[in-house]
Amino acid sequence: MTRYLIRTGFIIASLFAVSWVWQVQHQTTQAHYSVYTQQLGQRLSQIAAGSLAPWLNQTLISTDKSDYREHLESTLSTYLKLGHFRGITVFNRYGVELGKVGEIDSIIDFVELQESEFSVFVAPIRVADSTAGYIRFVVDDDIIAAQQQLLQQQQQGMFTVVLLLGAFIGGFGVRLYYRKARYAFAK
Repeated sequence: MTRYLIRTGFIIASLFAVSWVWQVQHQTTQAHYSVYTQQLGQRLSQIAAGSLAPWLNQTLISTDKSDYREHLESTLSTYLKLGHFRGITVFNRYGVELGKVGEIDSIIDFVELQESEFSVFVAPIRVADSTAGYIRFVVDDDIIAAQQQLLQQQQQGMFTVVLLLGAFIGGFGVRLYYRKARYAFAK
């Protein structure tokens, strides 16, 4: 009788341990995802700002400003296709909008009307150690959350496979142990 209670206690403790490890893994994944998303957005905005710095410097110096908006919007459209962005806007150092792409006409209206979550990343465009302008990315968190959920499902699937494999190996070990115990007892 005592053996059965010990086995039952061991099985219950194992189930609690597995559920605790599962929860810790889920929380750790969420924390890493949050940090990763912030770093990714900041890095993308910094790279885009760095690539636009020579262009913005040339635009500010040039007297012919007729085609700068077309060139800027072409460049921003390329950035828009690279990621899950809702909109990208470039401002000069005084906050005057130089160009924008995406579905955001006004960030204030967008914030008021938007029901889903989003992130906004702003990076300064620096030319010769002074700020010449800013670039703003608005990232759709739903798309990033869907990617995170897919990653989480893959991790949970791997965890389940490892758990089942452990149960199979444990069951095989118990069976082998009892087989040897019966053989030793029969002698």
